[in-house]
Amino acid sequence: MASLLKYFKGYIKETLLGPLFKLLEASFELLVPVIIATIVDDIIPKSNYPRLYLMIGGLFALSVMGIIVSLTAQFFSSKAAVGYTRKLNQDLFNKIMILPKASRDRLTTSSLVTRLTSDTYQIQTAINQFLRLFLRAPIIVFGSIIMAYRISPRLTLNFLGMVILLLLIIAITSRILSPYYQRIRSLTDAIVTKTREQLQGVRVIRAFNQVARELKQFQQVNNDYTKKQITAANISSFVNPLTFFVVNTTLVLVIWQGNGLISQGHLSQGMLIALTNYLLQILTELLKMTMLVTSLNQSFISAKRVTQVFEEEAEDLDQPFDVEESDDISIRVRDLTFTYPTAGDSSLHKLNFSVKTGENLGIIGGTGSGKSTLVQLFDHLYEVDKQELQIFHHHKSPSSIRHWRQMVSLVPQKAELFKGTVRSNLTMGLERAVSDDELWWALDIAQASDFIREKEGQLDTTVEAFGKNFSGGQRQRLTIARAVLKRAPFLILDDSTSALDYLTEKRLLQAIQEELSETTLIMVSQRTNSLKAMTNILVLDKGAQIGYGNHKALLDSNATYQAIHLSQQRGESSDES
Repeated sequence: MASLLKYFKGYIKETLLGPLFKLLEASFELLVPVIIATIVDDIIPKSNYPRLYLMIGGLFALSVMGIIVSLTAQFFSSKAAVGYTRKLNQDLFNKIMILPKASRDRLTTSSLVTRLTSDTYQIQTAINQFLRLFLRAPIIVFGSIIMAYRISPRLTLNFLGMVILLLLIIAITSRILSPYYQRIRSLTDAIVTKTREQLQGVRVIRAFNQVARELKQFQQVNNDYTKKQITAANISSFVNPLTFFVVNTTLVLVIWQGNGLISQGHLSQGMLIALTNYLLQILTELLKMTMLVTSLNQSFISAKRVTQVFEEEAEDLDQPFDVEESDDISIRVRDLTFTYPTAGDSSLHKLNFSVKTGENLGIIGGTGSGKSTLVQLFDHLYEVDKQELQIFHHHKSPSSIRHWRQMVSLVPQKAELFKGTVRSNLTMGLERAVSDDELWWALDIAQASDFIREKEGQLDTTVEAFGKNFSGGQRQRLTIARAVLKRAPFLILDDSTSALDYLTEKRLLQAIQEELSETTLIMVSQRTNSLKAMTNILVLDKGAQIGYGNHKALLDSNATYQAIHLSQQRGESSDES
């Protein structure tokens, strides 16, 4: 976690000035009991009113200066804490964006969101409190002991015993609470995960009348979180009563012993008042120190979670590959087996096929057959042996991951649009300038130009977050247009025409074949009619290859493909009747 210290760079001045101003404030507070003792012992008995007014004015001046110094310290501490967290957040977000997909899957999206928000905020809070208290609290505590020792060495022993006992209470409590705080952070991830799932799937949940079940599941996670919070709070709640008990016991001893010393002439009333004030100052600072230790304990756990992300190995997009050559093949798959990093069983098992230059590939299969997994491997989102899967363009394979992904344009199952305009969404990721004519060309291919032309802003039409101001079919066509605009040698449609009617889909595929004749199309679909035009069709079942050929050959020889086709034909006949 020492690596996180670099984020203080640029805020060294604020990091130093905050505690120093707090130190100055503590010095002012340590003078107050001495002035009060002087007033009680020397000024009041002698009725020296001019000096009394002077001392009262001095106390008022100390108060005003204390407020000014405290506000200044708060300003510098907050500036350092917020600036630190801003830079930490930026670097953490940058690191998350370059993590390999396998690492993101292992850490989970919800946990990464929590670390980027809740954990960094916890670190910010702890830094702010630390800068304000790490010098002030010890100075007040030990300064009070020193001042008390100057007044009465004998009574100071009570102060030392009290401080040692209270520090022991704080240390034991922190040790007990640490595992609870660790568990609370994990449960926070679980709550974010559950909330994210339920919000994204709210329509499905309602459609299948599963609201009660989802509420029950959320309640279970929330109850676990509440129980841990309550347990941690109960343990923490013992600190204040124990602290007050120890301090009040010490206060009784000091007053009792001090009364005896006063009667013996070894101590004055003003000195006893000063000792009492120092005792109460120690109480206040130790309570603050308890709060600080609790905050530091939680931030330490948060810092470990953040550091874990930074320690993950980033994806090296420019690591050189051994470039292979091929005369007439654009895709080669040999004995391809793939298992997700967090899974026990393989998702794909011994796939073998090839696609020649100028040919296309269709992929079909039931739910969970491995279609989307294969698509992610085509886009090199997961590492795979180059001997098992390779793509070729102009007879050569990619030279790096970056080059590989530049060669592939993917339209995912879920159409993802971002807040902005149609233009900004279509040109996303393009380093070259794009003319309006080229944008309309891509929209024409994707069968999206008609509804965009009807919009008042056309290419500059506003797109809301997640594209909520467009229908599902419109979102799909816009994402297809974005992929087409990339002009990559390989275009992958991962079941991304599911919201389109047959006529629109037919026009789309015809436009792709006519306008992108040199592009290798890889199309995942549940519709056999959509794959009729594909040169090759891969049939998958539970991760295994159970058929490969064109539409006619599979209808003649593959039982699974026949069953899928016949069921769809019957469904269409039923719809027509």
